[in-house]
Amino acid sequence: MMSQIETVQAFFACYREHDLNGMLALLSPGARVDYVPMMLEGPAGETGKTIWSSLMDGFPDLSNAVTAIYAADDRRTVIAEVTITGTQAKDVLGIANRGRSFSLPHVFIARVDQDARIEFMRAYWDNAALYAALSDAAA
Repeated sequence: MMSQIETVQAFFACYREHDLNGMLALLSPGARVDYVPMMLEGPAGETGKTIWSSLMDGFPDLSNAVTAIYAADDRRTVIAEVTITGTQAKDVLGIANRGRSFSLPHVFIARVDQDARIEFMRAYWDNAALYAALSDAAA
């Protein structure tokens, strides 16, 4: 069985490959997500799937790099610092397409169940910086 860190690393590896089914396979059946800056939260199989597929569709070169990862003493909680990058190719999640790129640090807090599946994931990033990078103001 994978450790909690290996589970989260595998999740981001699938995300880099745009393997949505692989990402979803690493989640527990009742998993939930909370993307705080977007105020999007709910079941990972619905809300997470919508967010991830929209981002992959809108940013065809979407990628990520896990720059640091830590496990809590409870052996269930993982904090991952992840830089996400991409170039916008179409309107996505209310952001008009201007063909701009972004590279933005994120923090993900994940809780992994006893079967090494992610049961909860919360994400934080500077949403103002994301919008600025993708807007005409970035020109």
